[in-house]
Amino acid sequence: MKVLSVKLRIAFLCMSAMAFHVRAEDVCELSGQGANVSPAALRIARVACDEHALWRRPFINAQGRIVRLASMEAEKDKLGDDRTPTWRRVAHYWKASGLLDDNARWEQRQVDAGGSERRNGASDCVGDAQDWAAKAACRAFLIDVPWSATFVSFVMKTAEVSGFVRSSSHSYYIGDARRRPVDGPYRLVDPSREAPAVGDLVCYLREKNRVYGYRGLVDRLDRSSKAFDSHCDIVVGVNLDGDSKLYAIGGNVVQGVTMRKLNLNRRGQLSLSMKQEGDDAKIFEIGDEKAYNLNRQDWAALLKLNR
Repeated sequence: MKVLSVKLRIAFLCMSAMAFHVRAEDVCELSGQGANVSPAALRIARVACDEHALWRRPFINAQGRIVRLASMEAEKDKLGDDRTPTWRRVAHYWKASGLLDDNARWEQRQVDAGGSERRNGASDCVGDAQDWAAKAACRAFLIDVPWSATFVSFVMKTAEVSGFVRSSSHSYYIGDARRRPVDGPYRLVDPSREAPAVGDLVCYLREKNRVYGYRGLVDRLDRSSKAFDSHCDIVVGVNLDGDSKLYAIGGNVVQGVTMRKLNLNRRGQLSLSMKQEGDDAKIFEIGDEKAYNLNRQDWAALLKLNR
């Protein structure tokens, strides 16, 4: 009876896939059915999906439109467990990733050099932040300092991905994937040439008035180790129901832990809406809204998980 029950559940999931209806909560369960999904990739996807569920599943569709919003990063509203204030979960990512202490030490150096007006609130997040002033300062830190790379670092640490370079800047583990393609946990590849899989990272650069693409990114990494503005999402599902879509989860996306849907071509490679030179200088007009979407970015990197 137990075997029959499992078979019936798999059959149900397959029929759901054929009907082209995938619920957000099914993404991880369906993605785990792939024959080539490694245990490490499954752990990564599970941690990311559990956090997405906790944030009540905010979502960006394949057209780059926000179709579901939930709580924001510094709010005191409760998350999906009906216990945790939103801002405290973000503070948890900083603490559990091991990156908060680094920022608190950086803050102290700034204070020593220029006085208390250089505080950014990191040190106020180190403790439990119970009094009003500490809460306010900590929440200011969570708003002012981007935490998307901290979220990825939290996921990798929780999923026990050995050798991952945890950082509050995506550029450091992108660079590590370029420098250590064999002995590191990830290798950097062209997102237009290799197919993504569960556990991979898909990344774009965020520099104003500049589009790099994969080749420009590689040239930059080979010339300098200096940090740069970027963002990475964690791939948690690929072509789950034959829909030619990728599902990825990122932190600090519309101020939450948000799932994004991206298009795939017939070869299973990303078919991305690419940012163009001059886009940042354009003046927005309401009649042009179809040209704007949150998936139109400088998608320059696919970090492939070394299996």
